[in-house]
Amino acid sequence: MASTFRAGSAARAFLGRRSILPFRTTQLLARQLSTTAPRFQSIPLRIDGTGTGTLQKVTIEGKPYQFTADTYTLLGGQDSAPSPVSYSLASLSSCNQVTGHVVARDHGITLGKWQVTVNGLLPTAVLVNGEQGNPNWESVSLELRVQTDIEGGSESAKFRHFVSEVERRCPITQLFKLSGVKYSSSWANEPLEGGK
Repeated sequence: MASTFRAGSAARAFLGRRSILPFRTTQLLARQLSTTAPRFQSIPLRIDGTGTGTLQKVTIEGKPYQFTADTYTLLGGQDSAPSPVSYSLASLSSCNQVTGHVVARDHGITLGKWQVTVNGLLPTAVLVNGEQGNPNWESVSLELRVQTDIEGGSESAKFRHFVSEVERRCPITQLFKLSGVKYSSSWANEPLEGGK
């Protein structure tokens, strides 16, 4: 079972400066400040972006890949790459699948193909016109179809528990839900291709 690391305010302030410490030192310090077991307490992540105008190249420290973000012409971009808001919905889609894999592994469930559709409605009055208010998504909905070895269809107790655990444990789902956005999801349990 994964542990959660919660440091006090002094520890958070110190760890907030971890970019100046070597990764291993930071990891050891985090473990010393924690009262939980060291298994997967946290995943350190550093993102760096460079660019001009609305185009940005994003790199992830220690990884060989990168991606580019731009924005819609309405916002002065060239629409030459996905926008940050598109990436936010894509992260919601993929994080549910990754978390589903972890939950399935923990519960002995076999998964097959995933099909995920995310729809979002983003008001632009604050972002584009500078009006007062919250520039957050107005609504976000997910439609997920996943092949499993769980019998009984989408309403089976085991599948409903799987869905509940995925949504509870998915950091991006929780980020959206806790932001106050009108959030909904619909999950369908489909049989594995080729049977069990």
